[in-house]
Amino acid sequence: MQRRCWRWLWIWVGVLVAGCGQLWSSETPAPETREPTLPLFGYTLLPPTLTPSLWPVGSATPLLSVDGISGISPLAMYLAVSGPTCYETPVGSLVCLGQVQNRHDQPVEQVVVTVQLLAQDGTVLASGQAFLARQLLSSGLGGPYRVLFDEIPEGYTHAAAYIASGRIAENVERRYAELELNHTSGVFVYDQYQITLSIVNKSRYPAERIVVTMTLLDRDGQVTGYRQVYLDHSRQIQPGETLSVTVKAIPQGPNTVGFTAFAESRPVLN
Repeated sequence: MQRRCWRWLWIWVGVLVAGCGQLWSSETPAPETREPTLPLFGYTLLPPTLTPSLWPVGSATPLLSVDGISGISPLAMYLAVSGPTCYETPVGSLVCLGQVQNRHDQPVEQVVVTVQLLAQDGTVLASGQAFLARQLLSSGLGGPYRVLFDEIPEGYTHAAAYIASGRIAENVERRYAELELNHTSGVFVYDQYQITLSIVNKSRYPAERIVVTMTLLDRDGQVTGYRQVYLDHSRQIQPGETLSVTVKAIPQGPNTVGFTAFAESRPVLN
């Protein structure tokens, strides 16, 4: 496996959506520098010493067609599934990572992804499911998923993923707090990608049960890892208050060049 070294990132502040804050990063060329930090606006050089803890096994297949396949949600035609990219772990298990993007004009929630491990001829050797690592998926936004298999079946060559279930979200304003997410600082330390984020509560109500998710991406936009941080349930963010959170994630695949981040919480309705 080849390692790609010295990648540049351009970081910009994400957009505000009902129910969550979202932050994107993207790659762009820039003059060479040896400053290994991630400024809010600017370019960042990733170190050339990244050693992935996992390695790719097999290859992903295109999204399955909805026609004639049982077990696929009617929402599947509106939810685009990327990946999965699967990695063998040091203990012989297989972890499959990917993203789902909402192309519907309405927010969706409780999205479940099915991943199938396939033989060369398309025979299904194993199947697993997982909830999307995002409770609310607003229109135009995405979230990561991860399905773990305890062992790699004999004859496995590739994997496929599809949407098993999900539903249109209702009463979003009363069930999800309105947050704004900003990237304040970041650094790549040894094998960890670490960012510090500021979360601003833009709603009229206090926000609680806060979850921050950072997804790591390679040059092609494939997921190389993600991490979720659950804040203490007793911790609330008052309207207009800003909270600083640090998230660390170890890439599970090579060539990580960027990330996305988002935060979700519930409003405290009095």
